[in-house]
Amino acid sequence: MEGVSVEKPKITEGGPGPCRRAFISKGQSILIIADKLLAVENLAEAFLRLDRKEIALLKAIERGMRRSEWVPIEDLLAKGRLSLKGTRTGLSKLVSKKLVFKTTEPYEGYQIGFAAYDLIALSELVARGVVVSLGDLLGVGKESVVFEALGRAPARGGAGSKEDPSEEDGREKNLPGGRGVAGSTEDLGELIPLAVKFHRQGTTSFKHVRRARSHLLDGPRCAWIHAARIGAAREYKVLKALYPAVSVPEPVALSFHALVMEHMGGAELYKLDLENPKECLEIVLEEIAAAWRGGFVHADLSPYNVLVGEDGEIVIIDWPQAVSRTDPRSVDLLGRDVKNVIDHFERKYRLDVEPQEAIASIIAEDEN
Repeated sequence: MEGVSVEKPKITEGGPGPCRRAFISKGQSILIIADKLLAVENLAEAFLRLDRKEIALLKAIERGMRRSEWVPIEDLLAKGRLSLKGTRTGLSKLVSKKLVFKTTEPYEGYQIGFAAYDLIALSELVARGVVVSLGDLLGVGKESVVFEALGRAPARGGAGSKEDPSEEDGREKNLPGGRGVAGSTEDLGELIPLAVKFHRQGTTSFKHVRRARSHLLDGPRCAWIHAARIGAAREYKVLKALYPAVSVPEPVALSFHALVMEHMGGAELYKLDLENPKECLEIVLEEIAAAWRGGFVHADLSPYNVLVGEDGEIVIIDWPQAVSRTDPRSVDLLGRDVKNVIDHFERKYRLDVEPQEAIASIIAEDEN
């Protein structure tokens, strides 16, 4: 499939910058942090300031929050394998760092937020050697934060191995070499550009997210922070099912609410002035059809999650809301995706394409 022609200035302006980094040692792990950090990019610095006991406490709180909004101190003593004094000292430090929050009513309890959750996921990815570099912030959305990274992808078959978690609740499997990360890291290759996406579905309102995500409605009620965990596992599963038949990022690993995938580069469709918009629209519709044949509907497609690379390749990103083609709403959602894309090309390039004909063509093509 040939690429789409674009005006070069538009791509370079909208695309991600180079990964600026400096090496920093932490025990047996090496992490690279960007030399220019925004407020939300202090993840790498915070990680390097944590010791193993503090990470263990964060993980103990995270496990406890699967059952309780506030984790009792007694549970942390049992799970953290630390003395009472050591546990209280560690908790006090984490509270002062604003990584842990404390309540005393109706009992002494603790909980974490996304800052600590990100550190837990990152610690697993670094420990397994999947991520060895964290670079620039690529994007901040309502339901995700994405960082540029360097890492080593598992050998072919790793990201899609039988060991991968397939449960939509996002619970981790006990995998060789590290708990909580999908994809074997044996026979890791050379460093490659990656994107690390930390899901944020519970940021604004977990109740709203629960209503908007069908995969949460019938499941057990969980703490708001775990909506992100479920979303990451779901997106990972969808990408595995679609890649490489559909032009989506290759999934590399899953750690709690963090999804590691191939870094595609490029710029969002809405930022670009295309030289051949009709051809681009045809390619996007072909990818929608390929996903439909693969059993999924994106369900949130727009010019904001269609990327155009420097060579003109089209990549569709952001699949956490994807639904199965067997879902009763799938045809309606397919129609909405197609209409969103066609409307963009009609507004910007005055292309006249009938959405219903495009939808009918996609469905008929598969039936044949």
